[in-house]
Amino acid sequence: MPQETLTFKTRVTLFWEWFVEHAEDFQQRIEAGDGPGLEPEVSAAINKWLPGFAYVFGPRDQGGHTFTLSPSGNIDLRFLASFWLEQAPKLENWTFYSSRQPGLCDGFGIRIEENEFNADDVLIEFEVNEEEEVLDIVIWHPNYLEDDDVNSQVAFIFLDEVMGEIGTEMWIGNIELAGEKPENGIPLKSLATEVVAAAAMHDWEKQAPDKTYIGYSVPEPKEGYPRSDTIAGATCHFPLVGEFMEHEGLLDNDPLSGTGAHFLYLSIDAEDFPEDEEVEVRAKIEEQLNEILVERGAGRILGGATGYAKAYIDLVIFDGQDSLDLIEQSMQLQNYAARYRVERFFASQTA
Repeated sequence: MPQETLTFKTRVTLFWEWFVEHAEDFQQRIEAGDGPGLEPEVSAAINKWLPGFAYVFGPRDQGGHTFTLSPSGNIDLRFLASFWLEQAPKLENWTFYSSRQPGLCDGFGIRIEENEFNADDVLIEFEVNEEEEVLDIVIWHPNYLEDDDVNSQVAFIFLDEVMGEIGTEMWIGNIELAGEKPENGIPLKSLATEVVAAAAMHDWEKQAPDKTYIGYSVPEPKEGYPRSDTIAGATCHFPLVGEFMEHEGLLDNDPLSGTGAHFLYLSIDAEDFPEDEEVEVRAKIEEQLNEILVERGAGRILGGATGYAKAYIDLVIFDGQDSLDLIEQSMQLQNYAARYRVERFFASQTA
């Protein structure tokens, strides 16, 4: 089968088959000090089956090794990374992660062009934002440059090192870059401790970003473009839905192009839904559809919305036509087969 026609589910299956076959060799070579020598073949496998992702090997606290597949901050790819992790085999001496994990920070440094930055020199000032359930921070390092792009890059590398990729997104709110040394700054490595303390003090409880749903409403629904009758909804991928609504139609540049996965949504005729029960009816459809998609490793629901004439269900599919067939099967079982359409978010989508 040509590489470009592989579904994401197939790509994940092929990757894990390859990894299992080479896991013992990887372990031996890493323990012999040849970890850097793995780069060509591992990068080739990632580029072949999981384009767009980064990866890293690491040590495991209880002995053994870790392998992390990272979406590198790409919120579109994090849904795919979570699926990849769900399909991971159980291998002795190996632990797998779908995002970069917190590091030790001590002695950690980076170099960008001729500039060097050391995590031990970084100071943080923070303020607890109870409403958003995050810490708003000011971050400073002594090699501050008159280049906000570089300063931002340095800040996020260090934050990901101390908090982990998902931890930064979940617990850090507004980030300011300081040109002057803060008077009451704490060391970078203490930031995670402060987050834990704030979460405990204020009873913050959160799920991972790809499981966290945000409610939204449209004050004045319009006409003339897809989903223009939307009244309100909830989604765990607001940038996708928000940009689609703002653009008033199909978007360019599909972020999942080449991965074998697709963002889609169902448009369901809801005019006959019982009055004042539109949200409940849509939720029941979503629940049954999500159950079959997740059970078969074919996709998952991302959210949904209610409009004056239609209901909408957002999803990501991993298995191409087989995923579409399961959607059809679920909608037939729920007696909505003649009342829904599969719609695209992106003009270039083929699924």
